[in-house]
Amino acid sequence: REQGLKAHFVSGDGIVSKDLAAAAGGPQYLEGVMMTFGADSRKIPAGQKLVTTFRQAGYEPEGYTLYAYAAMQAISAALQANTTPSGAKLGAWLQTHPVDTVMGRKSWDAKGDLSVSDYVLYRWDAQGNYSEVTP
Repeated sequence: REQGLKAHFVSGDGIVSKDLAAAAGGPQYLEGVMMTFGADSRKIPAGQKLVTTFRQAGYEPEGYTLYAYAAMQAISAALQANTTPSGAKLGAWLQTHPVDTVMGRKSWDAKGDLSVSDYVLYRWDAQGNYSEVTP
């Protein structure tokens, strides 16, 4: 970008952090950079209380914060439902039982993948902020 290169830069979710601006040399170098990531989990109604709690503690729950929290909620639900837990039993239980999480109700298919994926496309601006690209 410093040399005037206007090529498109598209990345996966590894750049979903405000730290990208510092790594890029400043937010002005981010304009137009695009990335894929799940829909903004901070906007999901089920997690609003937790988002508020994080923000009151001075932490912005960006990136994978709520994903990790939801994963722990799913693991906890599976552990509570199985008196003699093993990885196989927990996985089998999750494949047949949806779990309410801070990211909404989650369910898994027979392979263990989420039944619904909410990936979207985001674009960064010259101020170092990203927003969802809408059609």
